[in-house]
Amino acid sequence: MNIRLNKTLKRTGKTLLTLAVVLAGLTFSANSVQSSAEYNKGESPMEKIMGSPQFDGKRFKQQVPMKNPSFTEMMKDQFFGNEIRVPEQTLPQQYADLRPFFSTDNNQVNVTNARHSSLLINIDGYRIMTDPVFEAKITPVGPTRFNKEISVNINDLRDIDVVVISHNHYDHLNKFSIQTLNPEVTRFLVPLGVGAQLEKWGVSRDKITELDWWDEFSFNADLTLVSTPSQHFSGRGLTDRNKTLWTSWTIMTANHRLYFSGDTGYFDGFKEIGAKYGPFDIAFMECGAYNDAWSTVHMFPEETIQGGIDLNAQHIYPIHWGTFRLAMHDWFDPMVRARLAADSRGVSLLTPVFGQTLEYPDSLTTTDWWIPFLPEINEALTEVAP
Repeated sequence: MNIRLNKTLKRTGKTLLTLAVVLAGLTFSANSVQSSAEYNKGESPMEKIMGSPQFDGKRFKQQVPMKNPSFTEMMKDQFFGNEIRVPEQTLPQQYADLRPFFSTDNNQVNVTNARHSSLLINIDGYRIMTDPVFEAKITPVGPTRFNKEISVNINDLRDIDVVVISHNHYDHLNKFSIQTLNPEVTRFLVPLGVGAQLEKWGVSRDKITELDWWDEFSFNADLTLVSTPSQHFSGRGLTDRNKTLWTSWTIMTANHRLYFSGDTGYFDGFKEIGAKYGPFDIAFMECGAYNDAWSTVHMFPEETIQGGIDLNAQHIYPIHWGTFRLAMHDWFDPMVRARLAADSRGVSLLTPVFGQTLEYPDSLTTTDWWIPFLPEINEALTEVAP
């Protein structure tokens, strides 16, 4: 029997379960958006939701509806593709040095790659985390990390100023991580409706701020974060699709500006965000979990690069790749294509090893570390060799 086909058949059972998770938005249990607690601007969370231009009275509206591939098409993609969706070897990573993250220097930016969409950011002495997920397995039957060992010890994290959440899918909003970090976090910034889930997990309402698109939050006079649009969807169960909002984040101080895309399809909103809040020193851009059926809610690598250009970002830092098997493409495909697209456009692409910390602007050296793990080197791939 063909070796690749044999491997595919062996994982059929798990794939069916994983597909069900993906179709539900990587979700399993419904999340209520109801809460009687008062919003920090004088509105309750539900009043804020009902007044949102993004809310139609029942659900948050997708700017571009998702495609609906047939069941036959989905099964064909899942079981008969030739992609290498999981690396055959442990991928390189290093145990994170957290000293830069804890720095109090008020004129620097450093970021530690905690894998997928989890970043540890120090911007001018403020400590910010994005979509913290520090478990090897994010759902009971869903995808497991390629590398089981996590390069950041969550118990070493302390005195965190802000945690930002982009949306409530399981690979971005993790119960274990939220509950473990909660005592060390001053403020959780989340899209509309997500605060109820954090409250359910024990986070005090007075530590949670829910924001609509274009809402600005001033942590203090020196640090401002903005909930900026994205093109995605939400849900933590089979019945709560789009009951909470999804968002990207702009992070600003007097000295620096960063952008975090969360999950999103390519859209004109990048240009609008760039015009309003750019230029950005670094744009952390989704680059993984794509196919034709998901083209409105996830970006192809070439779109990742174009989005960074639209944002007027000095450097593009791909996220959301190389951690979980979430889509029907080779695990290395995002970086092979992103590198080719970035080089062809003359764009600076930052590709740190998992666990590596980059310091802007003086220590941004990265390598195309995935090349030795490619199954073969052909003419196209040699163009990206270091």
